[in-house]
Amino acid sequence: MMPCSARSLYPSNEATIQTFPSKNRGDALDYSLYLSPFCCDPGETVIRLTVDVPQNTGLTLLWSALSSTLATIGLQGGTPGTQSITMTLETSTGRRYVRTLRITVLDDAGSVDAVQASLPPPDHAAIQPDNLTLPDGRILTL
Repeated sequence: MMPCSARSLYPSNEATIQTFPSKNRGDALDYSLYLSPFCCDPGETVIRLTVDVPQNTGLTLLWSALSSTLATIGLQGGTPGTQSITMTLETSTGRRYVRTLRITVLDDAGSVDAVQASLPPPDHAAIQPDNLTLPDGRILTL
């Protein structure tokens, strides 16, 4: 799978809240941030991606992955309304960027809400890092 450019953002140069395109509650979709604005020095790369999806969003983090150009997450479900998630990116030079991103979840018939999606991570991307599941069902990434 290739990440969808329609759901990919170029991050702002400032620490600001940005908005991903809306999704229906039953959708399982990939969302991406382009990495080049985070790499300032020659050879600098993003080496770690941490994603926080609060339980009250109703969103399920399916996976998070890094390629050489994108930080991509797979999301399913969601409580209707505007939801916020946090993506933290760390670079090879020690820089850390914390970005809050909003996604508006639209209500739908909900016929597949309880079904785990089979959306795969992007081809040739490193899954970040091994997922641990917390007792409340959220995925913890270190």
